[in-house]
Amino acid sequence: MKYLIGFILLSLVGCQKSEHKTIEPSEVMEKAIEFSGKSKLNENVLKFKFRDYSYKAIPTCEGFQLERLSTASPTKDVVKNGELTRFYQDSIVKLADTTAFSYYESVNSVHYFTQLPLRLEDDAVRPTYLGEEEIDGKAYHKLKVKFTENDGGEDFKDTYIYWFDTSDFSMDFLAYSFLVNGGGLRFRRAINQRTIKGVVFQDYENYKPKETSRKLEDLGQFWESGDLELLSKIENENVTLESSALNCN
Repeated sequence: MKYLIGFILLSLVGCQKSEHKTIEPSEVMEKAIEFSGKSKLNENVLKFKFRDYSYKAIPTCEGFQLERLSTASPTKDVVKNGELTRFYQDSIVKLADTTAFSYYESVNSVHYFTQLPLRLEDDAVRPTYLGEEEIDGKAYHKLKVKFTENDGGEDFKDTYIYWFDTSDFSMDFLAYSFLVNGGGLRFRRAINQRTIKGVVFQDYENYKPKETSRKLEDLGQFWESGDLELLSKIENENVTLESSALNCN
């Protein structure tokens, strides 16, 4: 009898361990991308308007060609293969390196957030699973993302935190640290979620900590306690998807 009891206890312990299996960050990212439908950006041209510019992301066999067109002048910035080229009408504008880098950062940043969570597939991404965290009464998978220096671009030292709903893997919150312009922390809450041709898009409320001593990993709890202040809203308008004729075979 005692051997039978011991077998039952071991079986129960085994069941408990299997129920608390740690989820891999790659699994969270895959399910988040699946929920978002953002893989369709690899075969469709994305267009949208953000503030005073019109943006376009064109899939290519090497990644994306990212564009920004001013609504006030015939000026267009094109980012391809990690470099920015500025055009005025059809002529290339010679830019100082620092100016070109500033424009590159601006164009890439807007497109990056619009393409999330698809960009978590980038080769430079190095994710870490931080466990589950509750925000606004809901459970979230919490991931930290760092980047390799070789493929991570100029901002490879930036760090991101993403919160994915444990039930449907929607990306409801994100936060990041940055070093440019004196550095700082930002926290974003997703708003206005809508689905266009099977792709989920959302806007954001953009917050910063009221105190500079805050840690990136703690921003979810500071959101809960009201210790973040609203800076701006990130709202994309006139979002459209157009089929691309891309063929990389």
